[in-house]
Amino acid sequence: MSKEFICENYKGVVYFRSEGITTPHGFSTRLGGVSSQPHLAEMNLGKNLGDDPDAVEENYRRMGEAVGFDHKTVVFTNQIHSNIVKRVGVADIAKTYDCDGFVTNERNVTLAVRTADCVPILMYDERGIIGAVHAGWRGTANRIQCNAVNEMVSLGASPESIKVAIGACIHKCCYEVGEDFCISLTEILGKEITQRHIETRQGRVYCDLVSLNKELLISCGIDADNITVSDDCTCCRSELYFSHRATKGKRGVMSAFISL
Repeated sequence: MSKEFICENYKGVVYFRSEGITTPHGFSTRLGGVSSQPHLAEMNLGKNLGDDPDAVEENYRRMGEAVGFDHKTVVFTNQIHSNIVKRVGVADIAKTYDCDGFVTNERNVTLAVRTADCVPILMYDERGIIGAVHAGWRGTANRIQCNAVNEMVSLGASPESIKVAIGACIHKCCYEVGEDFCISLTEILGKEITQRHIETRQGRVYCDLVSLNKELLISCGIDADNITVSDDCTCCRSELYFSHRATKGKRGVMSAFISL
């Protein structure tokens, strides 16, 4: 039986969770926060976008209350569009690292990655091991999702038991790319796999980052039935999600959270 994304509304905080993951987790939307600037309203979770710091702190508090984690236990990424996944623990709470993914097997640590079109991926093994990944196209192509799986395995996880949720992001309907992109993707992944995720419509070229991430996850041992994918395109639904492309860069960010 396939698992689905479930929309939750807790005191106006609207977020999504996956049926397949049974530890506290959630993918935020724009709704339910206190950010007041039009391009940041309402649930902006970015600290360096000109928002009121107190508003951002309150947004984190509200998300924590809704999802079920202590907002003061979050570990942060600078998100450098890499394939770097860092193992963290309680000692890393409230710190920020130059990476694009985290894994942990420690309780009371909340992993978070921020997005506004890129692909957010949350992972869970019932042995008590979790991961969170920000997968832009460079991170995707350089197999950040597989690096996260490998790091979880090093902590005792088993690929076939890892549950994965891929949250809302830009889909192939809107992710138009150029020739340079296709050349770069081919150089990294090869022509065969690249062509499976590139589509040409009316002379324009589009990439499917969702299907690419899913294929790469399966290639490193994840069971296809254990992967839940959001159907929502952030660019198409910019009233519900922040989208860098839809708003030409003037926007806030969502976050995906997971905690044991």
